[in-house]
Amino acid sequence: MKRIIFLTLLASLAFFVTGCGEEEPPNVAEKPAAPEIPARRTDIAAIAEVKAATWPSPADKEILQLDPVPTRANYLAVLDMSGSMKDPDCAGRYGSKADAARAALAAWLQSVPRTANIGLVVFSGGDVSLKVPLGVNNRETFVRAVADTRPSGKTPLHDAVSLAHRELERRARYQQGYGDYRIVVITDGMHSEGQDPRPVVDAILGNPANPVLVYTIGFCIEESALHQPGRTMYQSAKNPEELSSGLQRVLAESQQFDTIKEFGNHAD
Repeated sequence: MKRIIFLTLLASLAFFVTGCGEEEPPNVAEKPAAPEIPARRTDIAAIAEVKAATWPSPADKEILQLDPVPTRANYLAVLDMSGSMKDPDCAGRYGSKADAARAALAAWLQSVPRTANIGLVVFSGGDVSLKVPLGVNNRETFVRAVADTRPSGKTPLHDAVSLAHRELERRARYQQGYGDYRIVVITDGMHSEGQDPRPVVDAILGNPANPVLVYTIGFCIEESALHQPGRTMYQSAKNPEELSSGLQRVLAESQQFDTIKEFGNHAD
């Protein structure tokens, strides 16, 4: 009897000790689910960027008289007169590439509509200058300026294209951004050190409101930083006839210039 009572007490004690040793599971509150972050709508962002884009930039002073023909076309020629333009390569019946370029521009001018604005940027002797501001009644000035150019120095394409774009933007303020705007580059060499024109082209094309088109005729060269398929219009010319043809295609609003052909490379 005592043995039974002893065993019963021992079992009760073991149960009590075991129960006291167990820890209740912690009462952990459930964490709220993290809110879902909606994916960025790239299409909406792109539309918003397009709507927010502006061109031209505001004028420094009030424009008192707007162009009576706001849809006027604008052609800004950029003429390379670096030292290598003295060479006779690809010049055909002309004494130099400079002579061939002068003749091609003079002939091209006769085909430009009289209602269009025409202008001229030249780089020679290391200087870049706006020889003829964009205008309608400036044909004789344009011809004289082209005839007076002399080949010398390097190839500052960045500064030349940048100046041409600023002149087009200035003119666009008079037309309230309407009309056509084209930079037409004739060059025979790679850009000089520090004169890569691609940042200027990127800035133009990076603004969806900017209508400026960049045309380049590579005269007797095999490559140019201005040759950017799908972004700029480029044509190679290995003789004066192809140079003239390239200029005419600008007027015809051609969007597909020929691919580069292999010519001698000049890096003045």
